[in-house]
Amino acid sequence: MKKIIAITALGAIMLFGACKKFLTEAPLTQVTLGEFYKSQFDVDAAIAGMYSAFQLQMVGDKQYTEKYLYWGEYRADNFDRFVIYTKDYVDEIVLNSITPTNQFSDWTGLYAVIGRANNNIKYIPQAAALDPKITTKFFDGYMAESYAMRAMSYFYIVRVWGDAVVRLEPYEDIKAPSEGERVSKDKVIDEVIIPDLKKAYDLFATGNAPSSGIYGISRAAVCATLADVYMWKKDYVNAIIWIKNLFLAKNIADPTIANLEATATWKNVFTNPANSKEAIWSIHWDYQKNGCACMQTSWTSNNKQIVIDEDIWEKWYQPQYQVTTRTTDIRPQQTADVFLAQTKPNRDRFIKWYNTAANPTAADKWPASRELEPVYLVMYRLADIYLLYAEALNGNNQLSDALKFLNIVRKRAGVAEYLGTDPLVANKEAMEDAILNERQLELFGEGKRWFDLVRTDHVKEVMDPILKRRQLDGGNINAPGFIDPDKRVYWPINRNVLNSNSKLKQNPGYTD
Repeated sequence: MKKIIAITALGAIMLFGACKKFLTEAPLTQVTLGEFYKSQFDVDAAIAGMYSAFQLQMVGDKQYTEKYLYWGEYRADNFDRFVIYTKDYVDEIVLNSITPTNQFSDWTGLYAVIGRANNNIKYIPQAAALDPKITTKFFDGYMAESYAMRAMSYFYIVRVWGDAVVRLEPYEDIKAPSEGERVSKDKVIDEVIIPDLKKAYDLFATGNAPSSGIYGISRAAVCATLADVYMWKKDYVNAIIWIKNLFLAKNIADPTIANLEATATWKNVFTNPANSKEAIWSIHWDYQKNGCACMQTSWTSNNKQIVIDEDIWEKWYQPQYQVTTRTTDIRPQQTADVFLAQTKPNRDRFIKWYNTAANPTAADKWPASRELEPVYLVMYRLADIYLLYAEALNGNNQLSDALKFLNIVRKRAGVAEYLGTDPLVANKEAMEDAILNERQLELFGEGKRWFDLVRTDHVKEVMDPILKRRQLDGGNINAPGFIDPDKRVYWPINRNVLNSNSKLKQNPGYTD
């Protein structure tokens, strides 16, 4: 959402405090949450503040802190450390040796988003009773976004850390107990995430879309999240139901390739999502309002700590150097600058978020002005859902239907479709592997790969040889590979979080 810090400053100060100057001046020292939520203006500020907190988690509050990728990609096989510039916390992540002091093991920021959602859920009804401008349509939309954002934050927590502390009410009394025990991840999904998302879906009646359009949570985005949650549970029947609901929410009567962005304009999904029929929910980071989107995968003149992993580079990117080896796949050259790596073999120039030629050449330059362009991080888009649908259909023993949606994405990408006679059509495991491989390529850098491997129990199989190679490169001659995968697919709880809540216990596989 185009939100962000500048337009939500007042709301953020009043809701949570921002600096000592404001905290010492009347009347803000007297302002309670109940006194803040009085008008539609207040509610708009509160909703924007909620999105702002989530956006900062995804893009990062300073250079190279994009949790969207640290949580969803960097532990997997898409990216590796850039040894010359790497930091200890990056080494830990790409070598699966994460410690409780790693800065990305801190879930505090997500609980801040949950706290803002809780405030909204409790107090927006009060504002609606006071301000007639908050019509039923606005009220339902505000509440739906708040329930959905709370659910998404908890969904990240259970995917990254497993069990979670559940807070569903604002924390308003400093004398109230602040510590709490964790609830099992399955219970959080069944009793918090799914109910919140279903409430949001029901509130998003026709026409109650967020004012932010594609940059906010909509009914279609809620359906996508529910499908994702059910896939995490391996509940393929319900995943299929919610994917079909998504098609209805996007007015798609018969999902085909025509509903995706065209092959020639594939980059529109990332550079102009507001005008792409494929977009479902994207985050808008505007340089003019927010500063540089200084992620490892955005333009910055500084040296990167992360590069594309050498295995996938050699298989998918490097053949694009020369016309004689180039494939018909449109995606590699529009995802990374394959030509720059010929003279500067760093594998660190990720171009997916920026306008580039559909068929770039070595002559195409990369101007410094790229840093000034907005970045749109995809949360969900239709090709993602088509591939998720293929996976759900395969899990539900509908292999020929799964093949249809797998082939739609491949055809749009310009690569050969699988034939109906292909052996994978009669083999669920082979079909699942083909779908996961396609998700890796189509969704490269979109915060999905690690979660896909964990969700499908492919972490050990995929990451063991990758980690052994990285460990050997790093001087570990024993090269143990992926140690204790049943436990260490989750992150440790950060030391500071443990210190602030005596009822918490460290995740198995890690020491305090």
